[in-house]
Amino acid sequence: MFMFRKKKTNLTNKLLKARKRRGYNETRGSLEENICHELLKTLEENQLDMLLKAIESRGQNMSNCVLIPRTTADRPHVVCCQEWRWPDLSQYAELRSLPTCNSASDPVYICCNPYHWSRLCQPETPPPPYSRSNSDRLKPEDRAPSEVSLVCRDSYPESFSTNGDSYMTSSAWCKLAYWEQKQRVGDQYHVECAAVNIYGKEPSYGHGISLGNLAQHSFSPPDSVAKTRCKIGLGITLSREDGCVWLYNRSDVPIFVNSLTLEDPDTNPSLNPTRVPAEHCLCVYNPLYAYRYRNFAQANIGPVDPHSIRISFAKGWGATYSRRDITSCPCWLEVLLLAPCR
Repeated sequence: MFMFRKKKTNLTNKLLKARKRRGYNETRGSLEENICHELLKTLEENQLDMLLKAIESRGQNMSNCVLIPRTTADRPHVVCCQEWRWPDLSQYAELRSLPTCNSASDPVYICCNPYHWSRLCQPETPPPPYSRSNSDRLKPEDRAPSEVSLVCRDSYPESFSTNGDSYMTSSAWCKLAYWEQKQRVGDQYHVECAAVNIYGKEPSYGHGISLGNLAQHSFSPPDSVAKTRCKIGLGITLSREDGCVWLYNRSDVPIFVNSLTLEDPDTNPSLNPTRVPAEHCLCVYNPLYAYRYRNFAQANIGPVDPHSIRISFAKGWGATYSRRDITSCPCWLEVLLLAPCR
């Protein structure tokens, strides 16, 4: 019994030391530590161990849910996110659970693993419109014809199989293409499962698309491309939820998203990207908003597809950046939404 208590005490002490301090107010800091300590007392030894592994790896390992009854007066998941991820987090409404969390819809328990949560992004007002030169636009001949399907075998975390077929299955909800500047890299992927991970490199767990693996069969890119790709890390998760498409930025760098449904429907769309900070999430496609733009066009670039999304890793483009067009960005994705999403 003593050995079990000692191990639990050691785990608790390690977790307390791993806290991200909030400010320099000694009284407040002591109160916060007491709240955290009381919360840790309610956890079993195996839960403390899972929590510590998640925090020490900063979400790099696919850790399990750490469940606490929802009847608890305080919001334990908020406390955990404040203590070990976002010290400036103020309320639970700022959080959204990742698709990787198996207990997101559990009516009895709530997950307190801080790396099973993402922080909601509040988009800033987009900058003024910019002009795009015809030379920067993608030409039809630039689009490689090869396509493969990503088929979900198990419940999330997703497993995919690439069968090499070039036809499109009826259950696919989007197509993904990876670009390095103006060069298409690898095949175009049809996504059938509810959520898909796009990593910078193959992780030690989980399944998805590894940009690093794709780039091994690519041309020799500039150094800026390779450096940017190395920063992507856990990358992003694209998830189809309640008819909309959500993007979860799980990397340590910001990403930049261009989607017509992120524009203010009462103003002329600027087509400039929205910045999504590291560890934040955003609804990047809403079919109701897309319908408003079904016939949208701009004189200088022609028709714009409201069912397409462009995502650049780490580097922005547009009026406030040196890169005028996304084809000048080192690493980016093109997402084409299909019938099930529209």
